[in-house]
Amino acid sequence: MRVLVTGASGQLGGYLLRELAARNVETVAWSGSRRGSLFGADLRPVDLADRNAVAAAFRQARPDVVIHAGALARVADCFREPERARLVNSQGSAWITELAAETEVRLLHISTDLIFDGERGNYREDDAPAPLSVYGRTKADAETAVRSAPRTLVVRMSLLFGTSVVGRPTFFDEQVTAARNGKPIALFADEWRTPLSLKTAASALVALAQSKEAGILHLGGPERMSRLEMGERLAAFLGVCPSFIRAVRRGEAPSEEARPRDTSLDSSGWRALYPDHPWPSWEAALAEFFDSSC
Repeated sequence: MRVLVTGASGQLGGYLLRELAARNVETVAWSGSRRGSLFGADLRPVDLADRNAVAAAFRQARPDVVIHAGALARVADCFREPERARLVNSQGSAWITELAAETEVRLLHISTDLIFDGERGNYREDDAPAPLSVYGRTKADAETAVRSAPRTLVVRMSLLFGTSVVGRPTFFDEQVTAARNGKPIALFADEWRTPLSLKTAASALVALAQSKEAGILHLGGPERMSRLEMGERLAAFLGVCPSFIRAVRRGEAPSEEARPRDTSLDSSGWRALYPDHPWPSWEAALAEFFDSSC
């Protein structure tokens, strides 16, 4: 199997490359602009907003499976550059879908819990998207394009956490640094997600890429938690006083767009398919990250 990973230099992309390398899977890696090598895969910069560049790189890649994790993913960046977000997230995904369909290649498309408005939480696959942000809207539009083709699976993912393997710190890394140094950090007490470790996400996605599942699946963690609870439990795990954490509410924080309150995902569909796949609790996932970094 020859796998094309888009967004390969991103946080999730790095974990995907590491997982594929561990399984000795031949991998083609597209990045945004980064060059070099990562986990044995040569990074090729491909602009997802450039149809000709995407088509040329796809034909050269000759994949059997595509894991499409590439996106303009920072919500603030999408708000500031809505046209760029549309081209990369929506149109770029549509082009990749067309190319995959033409060559009968399986496509796994990574989507997000932020396609929901957060008014209810515990969202299932058949719940209607109602995004509040430019980012969410472009990802919802991408889903529509992807689902128009056969052999495609949309995987909506919740908040991903873990230590970086690509050289740029994650927000999780920043929280760990704040906890160890007593640096003040503000965390929302009224915003809930179902956080999933990057390690678990990568192994689950590679398994799905090798399957024949199609449609939509939700892939979140086993616990619904506020960002504040995540921070407090991280502090407890590290054995530090949580006094560095300042609890805030969404209404107190300046934001260019509305923040959804509760985008927790119901992942029972995925669990029914993979009941034996590791699905660690928050503390168990933390132990994996810190054990591997020692």
